[in-house]
Amino acid sequence: MAKTTQQSDKLNLAVIISVILHIILIACFIWGYRLQHADMAGTNASAGVMDAVMVDTSATAPPDRRQNTPSTDAKNKKKTELQAEELQQKKIAERQRQQDLEDERRRTQQNAAKMAEEQQKKLAEQQKQLAMQQKLATEAIEKAKIEQKKAEATAAQAKAEADKMLKAAAAAREKAAEAKKEADSAAKKQAAAKKMENDAKQKAVAEAAKRKLETDSAKAVEVDNLLDDLASSKNTPNQGEKVATNEIGVKKSGASEADINGYLGQITAAIQSRFYDADLYKGRTCDLRIKLAPEGGLISVVAEGGDSALCQAAIAAAKQAKIPKPPSDDVYQVFKNASLVFKPQ
Repeated sequence: MAKTTQQSDKLNLAVIISVILHIILIACFIWGYRLQHADMAGTNASAGVMDAVMVDTSATAPPDRRQNTPSTDAKNKKKTELQAEELQQKKIAERQRQQDLEDERRRTQQNAAKMAEEQQKKLAEQQKQLAMQQKLATEAIEKAKIEQKKAEATAAQAKAEADKMLKAAAAAREKAAEAKKEADSAAKKQAAAKKMENDAKQKAVAEAAKRKLETDSAKAVEVDNLLDDLASSKNTPNQGEKVATNEIGVKKSGASEADINGYLGQITAAIQSRFYDADLYKGRTCDLRIKLAPEGGLISVVAEGGDSALCQAAIAAAKQAKIPKPPSDDVYQVFKNASLVFKPQ
């Protein structure tokens, strides 16, 4: 826009210059015309004066002076000839001056016409350039409008695609959230089922152990008596006493048989709940030495004999098991350092 304004200012300046040159040209025409008429008037006046000088004086002289001597006539004739020659030279000079003025006037007119023509050509060229620039500017504006429309259409399409993608992403998030919710629900259900299965397994193991302990109660009494004899004769305090109560060695204490059997079932059930793939070890046994804390936590567990693979699995299950707290200190004294024979069920 600034460039177009500048071109318009240049065009206006060219028009002003052209008008001034035309005014100067017209003034030159008027001046030449007046000068020519003034020169012609001066020439005519001068010619009249000279004609008056050329009048024969003898004709106007008094009668008494009409008779001149030959010498006087010669002088007058010579004088007349000189005056005529001088007049002729003046006429020639005047014609030359008029010719020079005419030539100058013509040159001035030609120069002015040439300048006006050049200015006109320059003005036409500027107008042509301005028209071309205006055309280019119009084309550029139209092109910019088209490009703007294209850009707006592209932006609208991109926005629509972005909105579509956002909606799809939102739907995917909702679907993922729903799937996660379902997965969490399934996991909770699976965990609950697993817990119920483990609880049932522990309960079954405890009940089985309890039934076995009740069945072997008579045998346990005989073993206790045997261990008392062995404790007094052979074993040392560091070796520990082995008591076969449901295939577990315990120290005899003041705890009741029911308390011992009940806690033994809880320990066995806790280990069995963390022991998997029992069918792989069917028919195998492992002798374990366990040490418990007063609050029921497992201090240590080591293998003292039996199948090595089973012992490794049994030790791992015992370390993961949550051993409950003994019901009494007497029961704890029995199981704080006990040896048991583990059989997977």
